[in-house]
Amino acid sequence: MDGGIVARTRGLWEVFNDRELEALEEITAPGFVNRNALPETPVGPEGHRQVFERLWAAIPDACFEIERLAADGDTTICVGTMSGTHAGKLLGVEATGAKFEWRQCHLYRFDADGLIVEHDAIRDDAGLFRQFGEDV
Repeated sequence: MDGGIVARTRGLWEVFNDRELEALEEITAPGFVNRNALPETPVGPEGHRQVFERLWAAIPDACFEIERLAADGDTTICVGTMSGTHAGKLLGVEATGAKFEWRQCHLYRFDADGLIVEHDAIRDDAGLFRQFGEDV
């Protein structure tokens, strides 16, 4: 399963970078839970779609570059950098027009069918805020 979920994780970030929302239906389980989403975000592909759309609204040119990717059992860990231009409200900060790089670590858990069932993340939000000119 490890090789398959590594490829699926790479595919997820291709979906993000290429803005291919329809592909989320094919890779996201109906009960998918994003542990980092806003409280009102629904489960499943619709919730996944909403998170991506919120990010793209704030960062229209957002791109995620994978730096490290590994699997253990049914879980992948993906370390990388999201970059782009802060053009809309993000994490409560109004648009600054700043170009930025945002270090992140994502964990994805997959079911036996290779669908993503859970997401969690660790992000350098303080570093991001500093790039926006915020005091942290």
